[in-house]
Parts: sequence; structure tokens; C-alpha cells
Amino acid sequence: MLLARPFSHRSLNPTGTALAYWQIKHVPGREKLTSRPTMKGGTSLLFCLIIAACSCGIAAQTAECENATVADIVFLVDGSSSIDPSSFQEVRIFLRNIIRALDVGPNKVRIGVAQYSDDPYQEFLLKDHKDKKSLLAAVDNIPHRTGGTETGKGIDFLLTRYFTKEAGSRASQRVPQIAVVITDGESADDVKAPAQRLRQNGVIVFGIGVGKANREELESIANRPSHLFLFAIDSYQAIQRLTDSLLRTVCVSVAAERQALSEKFADIFFLVDSGIAQGPFTQFRSDLIKLINQLNPGASTNRIGLAQYGEDIKIDFGLSTYKTKQEIVTGVRRFRLRSQPNQPRNLGNALTSAKTFFTREAGGRAHQGFQQFLVVVSGKDSDDPVSKAADVIESEGIIIAGVDAGATMDVIEGFESISHVLSSSGDLLKEDIFFTEKVENVTEDCKGANVADIVFIVDESGSIGTENFRLVRSFLHSIVSGLTVGPARVRVGIVTYSDKPTAHVYLKTFNDKRDILRFIKILPYSGGGTNTGAALNFTREEVFIAKRGSRVDVQQVAIVITDGRSQDSVSEAAIALRRAGVTIYAIGIENADEAELLEMASHPPHQHIFNENSFTKLNPLKQRLQKTLCSNIIHQAVTVGTSRTDVKEACEQLDEADIFFLMDDSGSIGNEDFKDMINFIIDFVGSFRIGPQHVRIGLVKYADFPTLEFDLTTYSDAEKMKEAVKGIPHKGGGTETGRALSSMGQYFESAKAARPKVPKYLIVITDGNSTDPVKTPADKLREQGIRIYAIGVKAAYEPQLVEIAGDQQKTFKVGSFDALGKLKVTIIREICSPEACKDASGDVIFLTDSSDSIYPNEFKTMKEFMISVVNKSAVALDKVHFGVMQFSNDIQLEFPLDLYYTKEEMFKAIRDMQQLSEGTYIGKGLREVSQYFDASRGGRPNLKQWLVVITDGRSKDEVKGPAEALRAKQVVIYSIGVGKIDNTQLTDISGSSDRTYVKRDFDGLKDIETEVALKICDRECKKTEKADIIFLVDGSTSIDKTEFDSMRKFMESIVKLTTVGKNLTRFGVIMYATTAESAFTLNNYESKQKVLEAITSLKQPKGDTYTGEALAYSRNFFNAEHGGRKAEKVPQILMVITDGDATDHPRLKDESDALRENKVTVFSIGVKEAVREQLDIMAGGDTSKVFYVDNFKALETLYKNMSSAICNSTKKVCEQADLVFLIDRSSSINKENHQIVLNFTAEVVNSFNVSKDFVHVGLAQFSDEPHKEFDLNTYYKKEEMMKTISNLKYTGGNTLIGKALVHIKDYFKGGRFGVPQNLVVITDGDSQDDVEDAAEELRAQGVVVFAIALGDVHDLQLLQMTGDPERLFNVRSFDALASIKRKVVDALCKSEPEDQPSECTIDIAMGFDITTRTGAIGEMLFSGHAKLQSFLPEIVRYVSSVEGLCCVKGPVRTQIAFQVSDREGRPLYDTNFEGYSEEVVKKITTLLMLNPSYFNTAVLKSFKEKFRTGSTARVKVLVMFSDGLDEDVIRVKQESELLRQSGVSALLTVALEGARNPGQLPEVEFGRGYVYLLPLSIGMPSVSNTILKQILQKIRRLQ
Repeated sequence: MLLARPFSHRSLNPTGTALAYWQIKHVPGREKLTSRPTMKGGTSLLFCLIIAACSCGIAAQTAECENATVADIVFLVDGSSSIDPSSFQEVRIFLRNIIRALDVGPNKVRIGVAQYSDDPYQEFLLKDHKDKKSLLAAVDNIPHRTGGTETGKGIDFLLTRYFTKEAGSRASQRVPQIAVVITDGESADDVKAPAQRLRQNGVIVFGIGVGKANREELESIANRPSHLFLFAIDSYQAIQRLTDSLLRTVCVSVAAERQALSEKFADIFFLVDSGIAQGPFTQFRSDLIKLINQLNPGASTNRIGLAQYGEDIKIDFGLSTYKTKQEIVTGVRRFRLRSQPNQPRNLGNALTSAKTFFTREAGGRAHQGFQQFLVVVSGKDSDDPVSKAADVIESEGIIIAGVDAGATMDVIEGFESISHVLSSSGDLLKEDIFFTEKVENVTEDCKGANVADIVFIVDESGSIGTENFRLVRSFLHSIVSGLTVGPARVRVGIVTYSDKPTAHVYLKTFNDKRDILRFIKILPYSGGGTNTGAALNFTREEVFIAKRGSRVDVQQVAIVITDGRSQDSVSEAAIALRRAGVTIYAIGIENADEAELLEMASHPPHQHIFNENSFTKLNPLKQRLQKTLCSNIIHQAVTVGTSRTDVKEACEQLDEADIFFLMDDSGSIGNEDFKDMINFIIDFVGSFRIGPQHVRIGLVKYADFPTLEFDLTTYSDAEKMKEAVKGIPHKGGGTETGRALSSMGQYFESAKAARPKVPKYLIVITDGNSTDPVKTPADKLREQGIRIYAIGVKAAYEPQLVEIAGDQQKTFKVGSFDALGKLKVTIIREICSPEACKDASGDVIFLTDSSDSIYPNEFKTMKEFMISVVNKSAVALDKVHFGVMQFSNDIQLEFPLDLYYTKEEMFKAIRDMQQLSEGTYIGKGLREVSQYFDASRGGRPNLKQWLVVITDGRSKDEVKGPAEALRAKQVVIYSIGVGKIDNTQLTDISGSSDRTYVKRDFDGLKDIETEVALKICDRECKKTEKADIIFLVDGSTSIDKTEFDSMRKFMESIVKLTTVGKNLTRFGVIMYATTAESAFTLNNYESKQKVLEAITSLKQPKGDTYTGEALAYSRNFFNAEHGGRKAEKVPQILMVITDGDATDHPRLKDESDALRENKVTVFSIGVKEAVREQLDIMAGGDTSKVFYVDNFKALETLYKNMSSAICNSTKKVCEQADLVFLIDRSSSINKENHQIVLNFTAEVVNSFNVSKDFVHVGLAQFSDEPHKEFDLNTYYKKEEMMKTISNLKYTGGNTLIGKALVHIKDYFKGGRFGVPQNLVVITDGDSQDDVEDAAEELRAQGVVVFAIALGDVHDLQLLQMTGDPERLFNVRSFDALASIKRKVVDALCKSEPEDQPSECTIDIAMGFDITTRTGAIGEMLFSGHAKLQSFLPEIVRYVSSVEGLCCVKGPVRTQIAFQVSDREGRPLYDTNFEGYSEEVVKKITTLLMLNPSYFNTAVLKSFKEKFRTGSTARVKVLVMFSDGLDEDVIRVKQESELLRQSGVSALLTVALEGARNPGQLPEVEFGRGYVYLLPLSIGMPSVSNTILKQILQKIRRLQ
């Protein structure tokens, strides 16, 4: 039977509108009708309950359908032979009941019916029946046609015959179009395309499936989401009870669609300059009357207002003054300007007042979703500032249009928005500003943010109301319109919530953007309470999961929209969602609680929280949210990736440091919070080179008293240290931070004694206010030279944090422990930057916006940003120089590069800057600043030069050309945009998205201070990491003691430029005069400190200068017996330091040549009387390796000039590589630019040693189709290859990179085993097909993919190809290709093949989680799991016979281990990793087992230990057969991540029969690309084959 679930008062929304969605569900033995209806008032509610109980549902439709008064509804009825006559009669009755419930009439609801079987039949059209009586009679006379089931043909019939104007459709009159398809079987023809065509024509399609109707087919017919538009019943006898549910859904959809289709009107206010000359004024008034006649204004359509301004403002008539067009026209005819001769024109003041024109009280209708326009007609330039006042107007969502009636266009452009700048009032009639409904497309800001999973979590509680929820719908529609929506692009989900959450749209519900936009327009609203916490948990558990379309390795974003304080807690729910990897944006409206928004939003809050005081503010908010959201997505994917690279490289230069963590262990910290702190420290440890001679880390935790967990000397291995951190227990207690700080002095004293010159750091993490004083113990630590960083979490007291750190710059605050991860890079950058920047040199100019759109406090913040960057840099005469220039209408140089050489002078000059407060002319600034990089104006073109542009608006002049000219001078440009900037213009300035920063406000500049400072320390070659370097030191009598000390200082400086270690850089010294003698060899010392001590102890031998003999002597010391590593291809360098003529100079050439033949690079360093010719001879004629100074004092600083040469000499040499180029020749690249690409490719090839034994090159081109040019084995002569490349053909066409990537896989079949396999894709456009799958397969084969983007290509798609932002290169023009050639070549040279051992091993552990046991005697492990018992032998046998999967060559050895674990992770049954054994498999399938087995964190830890101690395989896979997780999914997921970090390649889960919450299992998996995320289940069709393919696919990915 059918049961109606009673509804409750909670379902009522504040307007009383009854909204309900019903679904018929089959329950064994009965049918169940579930509902959530609402009605007006308590009496109506009681009446509806009585009606429902009496099964008189039709009468109850009045409330639901009272707003659905106009619609065109067509029923398409299945008339096939599978329907018996009695069932068809049920359909007739069903149609009658529907018709009786609707308000039928020619201007109300029209009904049409079509029937189909083999062919469609026209029963009656929409225009055929004007009243209910004739309709009912027509329904009674519908014949049963019988025949087959051609549903697709029937749907097309509706489109061509019914939904036309001739048939009575009123679509052109904005009447909702509805189709209801009723079918009981599978169609014999295709339904998908016809249904799509119908929906795309604006028809809302409902599907009713009866009996054995094909569910998948029905889903392709009906609108989505299916739970609203699809109904399923067991039989036609049940269809009558479907009347209520269908009517409710149809009526609500009709009402919402009617609202969405309604004609869009506007509130338009004209603000006229009272000083306009008579001629222009007369013309304006005439044009305005013409415009009014076109607009046809009225009280319910377009409203018009008119005011004039001069010194003050006068309103002639407001938006609600006149109700008819005639009244408005009369008002305009009477409009006269006030004569105010010689009075100021205060347009700024007028704009400030103008927002009152649009209030609700003044007749404005923003609250109803009406667009509002302010048209400013200006006769002369304003006498007061307009920009800030215009910002206020635009912040209200009011669009400003500027009309020139005598003012300069500069002034008009100063307050325009959305490009409405008109040269005359006549243009108002031409521009269609007010007539055309705006088509919202992907915004420029969001074109690059084209891959993400975004879920909107929308409050639909009763406090919002129907009117405001319409504004929410409009807001959602605008945001989604601006995104690149698609299955392989941005996926969108929508959850609404009140008392309970409802997922209307999952991430895989819609494939077509148009469909989701149509649904948003009718998104249902129900009213109720506000349980935001429950909605956050629901979204995490039910939406951001694989089976609902959530993707691995794709950014996950949640946008919460709420208008009030939640009735449940949001904190823990938000933390859990963020811990799951979701970035949360919190949008508060009206009564939203700001503290609660802070609890929800991701860190930093100023980038993720928006709080508005009215729903009308949603309209202007959409642009700000889109800009912030999309900029953050791009920044996270590209800039953060490159920033991490910068930090990694910076920390590689931090050769030595002693770091202690002081972590709060007090009782206020929860267990999960403590884990977040542990994970933060583990990630931190992984960023440094841990070792006794490098970075040492210790840890103290404290509560009531401090406890040393491990000292600086306890662990010399990063992995062991991480394991120790993981094992730290959380005990709780008080918060005695001062006591803990006091205890740290002893540990740092011991560290200082061991390594006195090593920098020392203390990182304090606390979540509360200390109960004892902290300042004094912190000051004492600083007196010891310890740099303290204070991290406060949650309730930590900020003034106390500053006392601990001693400096606001070293103080950090986050709202929750899960946000600690966001600080990791920032703090590491702070620690590593000083070392990376200490010897940096170059020129930096700040070009800063000084326009009137910047408020004084913002200008001050910008100055503080510049001061901070300067303070973090190495400012000195011979290091970094800074200059500052401001731009507005005019340019003002504050100071050039050669004026100040101290930070204090620069600080004062920056603080004294005065704002210019005019327009925004960045192009002018770029042209002017260029000269100041020249030598004649204080620049140093021989050094690296940077320009940092900071702006808050779009430039009024062209920027691209001036920026390109600067970059052509090798000036590196960083562009920083704040607020309403143009992202495209920013990238045009910088030339690359990874040199572009977008911040929502000026406070965001603080987030990037250290990052920008580190960027301008950048050097192409930073530090010598691995080399054998021997100093050959002249100790002859001509050198006195002071001069010999200078030689020592020079050597010490060279040593400090490198990273010293056994497996890093090694040093040796040979002293010579008359004879040569080794002071110490390459294998004597393994630490920088020991090498420096040995250099300090060097003794000068005295005597003559036998340099030739010394060269000969040195050769043997590069051999293995003395620590030389030539066999390992480690670069070897001999540095000859001499002050005079060699006594045996004839020997110099032969001996130095012999060294070079032995692959030793010789550097010649001459001082004073050294002979230049002899220096050149020793260096083999390579002048880049010859250095000379005329005195020993200058020798001490010579290392600065040599660092780059030494570093470049130790770069990896490209000896062998297989390199394939894939070049775009589509139509977006013209023939001339295509030739530039070919020339660039030839130049890159020319950088390699192309030959049979060394570098092989292949090349293909692509557009619509890929085209093979030559493969890896075609050419072995560079000259022939380069000639072929230069002559390749250009074709034009589309850009199908995905297809080309599939094609290029075959090239690498000719690749060489053990040789790096590299692919370079060069393109100028986004691919028109999917690239990720093909690129992932290439990478799985061991191919390293590089991408070069030319022009406006969006990085996220390229990132899908490369998998790493370090392998992504972006230039804005084809001419700029040459500037990145060196970077590309260096990146290719760094590429190394994966280790491919001669024997490839795969270890697969199989775990069995079967919790439910009966305890019966003789019970086996697999009892009750027949499918597992049946399929397991085949699975094991198949994976044990893998061939050629993980290695290019060589045999494959697969080993299997089985383990069954108890709740604590202890093995109940366990085997070692061994080859396939049928006996072992038989034993596991028949294993007696009374105890339950589990799948929880303890079990994963057990497997981690099993792999650690029992597996040496290259590929490690864990397969868990499970009946459901036995612990919270978040905890298991965290442990799964630790398992991955331990080196396990993949965790795959297989759901057993009857598994609890099987959808949770894929959430804990890793190692599977999202394309292959089909949940594995033992009950799947062809389960064995499916599971095996999944496992094998994973193994292939690990090739």
C-alpha cells in the first residue's frame, strides 16, 4: 500500500507557502509515500492531515498550486502493448485527477496529451481545449494504441509538434513549459539525445516509470536531480496515489520557473550635472524622452528617477514618484537645470548621497532582485574626489554608467563599472544597457580556475524567506555561470539545509552546465531551523566522496551561505571537513554570527570570509567571491607549488641549524588537535636535511611542567625522527609556558657548545594564555641569540605571543589546529630565507599605485609591506639595491636604485611618501620606470633586476607593450593586485601566472611579505650541493702571513657556499710551493665545521712557485682511494690559487689538459703578480673560469663573483635522454608564430649532445589530428634534425591535446631502458578534449611531462598534464620563448629515470575484515561470504602472474602475504610475502576463525609495520576485503595517509556482501586516479575480472 509520511510544523516557511517533494518507494509488502509538505497556518495543516488520512489528495493541491497559475503541460503516455486495458484506464484516471486539480484556461494552465508506441500519436494539443470540461472529455476518449515502445521518437514528437507556437505553446510569452513522460518499459530507440534536445529548449521534463521501466533510461529522460523529477512505481494501480506528489513538484517547479522566466526590469536613476551647457542639456533631455518611450516604464516595470548636482544635490523626482510612462515623460519635459554659475561641481558628494535614491523606502527594488543603474551625465570635471564614492555605490550592487556631456573621459572612466562609458546621451539608445538581459559567461578571473570540485552549502531556514531566497538563487546562478563547469573541469554540488540537509546536486549529477543553471533557477526552498553543523557533516560524509563524484588530486571547495547563528555546533564539523582536505568559504548575510563564520572558514580568514548586512549585497558580492575563489584555486595549484619549490631550494641552502619545538600539551587540547600539531611537526621535519652536521631538531612538550621528548642529538635520520614524533603521547594538564621557556636555555647552551656558529631557533606552539609570566624567560633566550617564533591556536592570547616572540613579525595566530598546515611554508620560509638571501645581489624597484581609489590606511599598509620586504633583504652597496616610484595620472620617483644603501634610509623615505590621489596609469609607470634599471640612472644591468608592481585597479592605459619591453631588458616583473583588479592585466604585466598575486584587500599583503622577499633573492644556480672540490693553494715565500690569512678566508667563503657532507660536497686542500703536499683529502672530513677547522689550521710551506708540478701532483687526489667520486659522475673541480709567475710555467698546459681529460674542471684564481696568460692556460682557455684580483684583501670577497660559475660547473650534465616534442600547429597560432616555435625547439635541441649513444629526439605536431614527424631513432645527427625541424609544415585546425598525448605514447616504445623519458608539449591554447587520462598514463609509463604555454593558456589544465608546477613554463608572447630556453634545458637535464632494477618486485598484502561472527563451532573465516571464498583464488592467481607491468625490461616477481587482525591490530593469522602458493590460498579460504577481524587505524598500523619489516619491493599494495570500517572514517583516513607516507604504493578496498556504509571504503583509499575510482565490491557483475583490472591498473600506474 501507499503510506503518506506526516509532515511537521518545521516544514513551514515563513510565508506559509507549502512546498513538498514526494517519492514513491517500494518497501517489502507495501509501498511508501514519503513527504515533506507545508501549508498555511495550523488549521490548514490539520485539515491537510485529515485530507491525507481520507485519501482525498486532490483537494489538498490548492495551496501547493495557488502560485502555479500559468503553464503549458504536455503528457507523453506510453501506449504500448505491454500495458493492459485496465492499466491504461488507470492512466486516464490519473490524467483526469491532475487536470481537476489545476486552474485550466486559455490564459492559465494549458494541457496537451500525446501517446506513443511504435509511432507517436497526437491526442490533443495545448491549444485544443480551453476549459476543464472539454479536457476531461478528451481524456476519456483517448484510445489505447498498442504496439512497441519507441520513447525517443515520442519525445522528439513533443518538441516538433507540441511545444510550438502553432500548437499553443506560450514559451515566447515566458510561460513555463512542462513535459511528463509516462512509460512502463525499455525503449527500443535512443532516448538520451531527444530528451536532451527537449530540455535544451527550456522544457522541464518529469519522468514516471512503472513496473520494470529502465531506471537508467528514465534518468536520462527526466530533468536532474532525479529525486525531484523522477518517480518510480510498481504498477499502474499505484499511479493514482502519485497524483499528489507529482502535482506538488510540478506546481512548485512551475512557480519557480515562472519567476525565473519573468521579464527583467530595472531601477534607473539619472544624475545630471546642473552646469551642462544648454545645447548638450537639450539634447540629453530629448534622448532621455526617447529612451523612456523605449523602456516603457511603470510602477511594476522599469522605474525612473532624476536628480541634478552642483555644489549640492537636488532630486527632481524619485523612483516611486511617478507610476506611469506619461507622468515620467511629463516630469522630464518639466526638468530644468538650476543655475549655479561659478559654483563647484561636487560629483563625489553627489555619489555619496546617490545610494539613498535606491533604498526600499525610496522605491528601490533590489530586495526583489531588480538591477539598479545610476547614469551620471557629467558636463565638467568634478571638484571633489569621485573614486571612493563610486566604490560605495558599486558596493551596493548599483551599476554606474557615465555619459560625457563636456567632462573629460578620464573623469567618466574614474567612476564607471562594467565598461559603461558613453561619449554622448545618444549612446544610451544604442548600447542596450537596460534592454538586454545579461548573459553570464565564464569570467576572465575564472577561466584559469578550470579544475575543482565545488559544493555550495546553502541555508534555507525560515528566517530567510521566499523573497530573499530568490536572491540566493540568483547569486548561485551568477557564481556557477562564471565557472568552467563540466565533468573534467569544475564539478558543482548543491546542499541546502534547515533542520536537516538535503543534497539536491551531487558532484556528478550534472554533465551539462546549462542543466545545472536551469535547476538553480528552481532550487526548492522549504524553511525550518538552522543546523549548519549537521550540513557540514553531511557534506563531508555524503557529498565529498568518490561515489558522488568527488575526485582525488582535485581541489575540494565548500561555500557556506547562511543568514544566522546555527542551532548546532559548527566548530568540530568544520574542522572535520577541513581535515578532509576541503577549503571552506563562509558567507554570512544579515544576522550571521561572525565568530561562527570564523570557526567555519579556512585560514587565513580574510581570504575566506564574506559578511554582508543584507541579501541585496549578494549581487555585488558575486564578483568579489568569484575573483577570490578562482584566484585562490589558481594560486593553490600553481603559485603555492612553485613557492614550495622556492622554499625547498632555500632550505637546501640552510646547511646548518639547531631547531627546538616547544609544544603545548595542556588539557585544553583535544586528541585530534594534538594529532594536527604532530602532523605539522612531521611535515616541518621533512623540509630539512636532517643530520648531525646539518639541521638538528629537538622537541620539548609542556603542560604543568616541561618534558624533553628528544634532544638535538637524539636522531640523525629524518624518518626515525618522524616516527618518534608520531609516538608522542598526549597527557594534558595546565599551561605553564613561562616555566617551559625557562627550561629551554640549558638545551641551547649545550647546542652552542657543540656548534657555536650555527643559527638557533625555537618554535613555540600553544593554544591558551600561560598561567605564568613569559616575557622574562623569552627575553633571556633571545639574549642567547635564539630566534623565537610563537604560534597561537584558538584562544591563545596574542599580546602574550608577541612577548614570547619579541616581534610581531615572528608571531602567528590560527583559529584551529587543522590550520597549522597553512603556516608550515610561511614559518619554514622565515627560517630559511636569511641564509638564502644573505649573499643575494640585484636591483629591485617598487612601482606602486597612488590613485585616489586607495584609502589612507590602505596606502599605509602598502608602505609597511615595502618596508618589510626591504627589511628581509640583504641591502648593501654590493648587494641588493632598492628604488621606489609611484604612479597615478603623473609619475613620481621617490628614490632611485643608487640613492640609499642602508635599510634605515629606505624606511624613512618610504614612510615619508605622500599619496598622489588621481587616476590609475600603470602603463605610463612601466614606461617611466624602465630607464631607472639602466646603468646611467643607477641600475646594474649585469645583475638580476626585479620590478614589483602593486595596484588596486584596472589601468586606464595599455600595459602589455611596456611590460614586454621591460621583460625584454631581462627585468623580472612581479604583479600584485588588490581588490577590484583585472587578473588578465596583472598577468600581462608579470608575463606569467606564477609571478602574479591577487589579494582581496591590502591586509593580504602581509601574507606574501616573506614570499616576495625570497623571490627577489632568486638565483638561477643557488648552491653547490654535490661536488669534489680540491683547493690547490700557492704557499710560496712571496705571500706573507696576512695575505695567507686572506687565502684562508677565501677558501672558507667557498666552503660556506656549498652543502658539505659525505654524499654531498667534499673538500680537499693541497698546499704547494717548491713541492706539493696534501693537507687533507676528499674523504677526511664529512662536515662543514670540520672542513672549516682544517682550513684554519693550514700551514704555509714557503718556497718557489712550482704550479705545474702541483697540478700533476693533484691529479691522483681525485681518485676513489682519496675520496674522489668520478665513477658516480660527481663533478670534480680543482681551484688553483696563486699570486705570481709559475716557476715551471711550460708544464702548465700539459698538466692542466691532463686534468681536463680526467673530467676535472680547473678554476684559475690569480692575485697580485699572477700572470693572466698562465691563468687562461690552466683554465683551458675558458675565461668564465678565470678570476683575478690585484690584492689579497679583494680575494676575501671574490667568492661573490665566483658562486654562480662554481654552481653552474656542478650542474648535472645531460648525457643521456630520450626527448620528444609535441608541438601545437592549430589555427590560433599563425604561420609566423609557428615558425618561432620551431626555431625555439631547434635551439633547445641544439643544447644537447644528439647522437646514438647520448640524446635521442622525436617530434610530432598536432591540431585536429596528431602527425608524426620523426621518432626517437630517426636522427642521430643534430644538424639534420635541426634542418628538419625548421622546415616542418603548418596546417591550422583545432587544439586536441588529449588525442595527441594518446598518439605520442607510441614514441616512447622506442625509448631506452634506464634513460630519462621526457615529453615537452608546446601549446598556445586550452585543449578542446580531456588531457588528464592520457597524461596520467604517460606519467605512469615513467614519462616526465613538461608543458610550455604561450599566451593566454590556463595553467590548471597544463598542470593536469605535468602533474607538477615545476615542469610548467608560461610566457605571454611567442617572442618571449627565447628567454626561457635556459630554464627549459636545465629542467630537462634535472629529469632522471625512475630506478628500474633488473628484477621488478611487487608485494601485495591482503587483509580480511569480517567483524560479524556467529561463534559457532567450525566457523571459518569466510563463513557467510561465499563470493569471497569463490573469487579469492582467481584473484591471487592472476596478480601472481603479472608480466611486464612495472618495469620496462626485466622479469616481474610478485609476492603475496595474508593477514587477519583483531581490534588492536594483532595478527590472528599471518603469512610472509612469498610467491604464489595454491596451498596457502586453500588454507586461507578454509581457515577456522571464531574471532572477529577488523579494519581500523590499529590494523593499518599493523600493515605498515608488516611492509616495513617484511618487504623490500618497489611496488607495495594493500588490498583490504572489508565488511565496513570499524572506526571513524576521518581517523582511518589519517592513518591511511601515514601508510602512504611510509612508502606503500596503494591501498585498495573491496566491499564484502552486506558491508556497512560501503561508500566510506573508497574514502580511505589512495594511489588511484579519480578516473578509476569505481568502488570495488565483491558482489559486482564479473567481480573477479573487475577487481583484477583495478589492481592491475594501479600497478601499471606505478611503472
